[in-house]
Amino acid sequence: MAVIYLSFQNEDRHIATRLVPLLQERGHRVRADWELPIGAAWRDQLMGDLLSSDGVVVIWSANTWKSQFVPAEIGVVRASPQLHLLPVLVGDIDIPPFIRDLLVDRIADTGTATLEALAARLDDSIRKHLDSRAIRKRGRPRVFVSHRHKDEKIVRALVECMQTYFHVDKQDIRCTSVRPYRLPVGANTAERLRDEIADAEVVLGVLGTDTLASTYVAFELGAAWGQRVWTCPLLAGGADQSHIPDPIRDLSPLFLDRRGDCFQLLKDMEGFTTLVRRKDMDETVLADKVDALAAAARPEVRATP
Repeated sequence: MAVIYLSFQNEDRHIATRLVPLLQERGHRVRADWELPIGAAWRDQLMGDLLSSDGVVVIWSANTWKSQFVPAEIGVVRASPQLHLLPVLVGDIDIPPFIRDLLVDRIADTGTATLEALAARLDDSIRKHLDSRAIRKRGRPRVFVSHRHKDEKIVRALVECMQTYFHVDKQDIRCTSVRPYRLPVGANTAERLRDEIADAEVVLGVLGTDTLASTYVAFELGAAWGQRVWTCPLLAGGADQSHIPDPIRDLSPLFLDRRGDCFQLLKDMEGFTTLVRRKDMDETVLADKVDALAAAARPEVRATP
């Protein structure tokens, strides 16, 4: 059903371990620091697990005031609108000031019956959150194409490849330079782009040799990186690894001027998103579209004067 991250101080581990099977019985997958493999970069691993979860259950007791990590994890959740924060207070303690605006669940003890009732309430809350998120995401783009408007020719060819390969409606793709996938009139650009990136299944970053001069591309790719959205650096116009922004430079890129890479992108998107491949797709038409994309992505050759 949902992926739930458990945040707690080490002294409260016994509460967390008893709560896990009660949530699993209700169909949820539960994550915590015990999933870390030997040799893992644990800060990066935990941050990735937290941001890719549907909800975060925080067990806050008198012990938690000694923790620096639990408040930090709460801060991450509150800055991430797609995550659902479920604070659970243990005993007669004050609500931390940074969550006093939230409805908290309070348990007087950690007996079996109490934890079973808590698990039922948590299950109800996370299910309502998933339903609400599904409604909010309805109509949001599944594919977000980040690019400079000067690369419109490349991006238009990329969109035509996706249109040929997948069943897509105008709400499935956000591409600010190609109709009908542009932003609606009157939209608050920064807020709308941030929210759509957070809800996207994939962000395609079309990067040329001068793309890093664009603050908006840096904003969009930074938002995708921070939200742990699947991000694909797509190099064009002679760009190489050095033209990928620092935060995502360790991501494996594809080169749009290579036919094989263009086909790989479509295959990868078929496997990692909910987009559905067209049953009536014409292989010849697709090959022509891919050739057009590869040609558009090649560096411009300037005539010698």
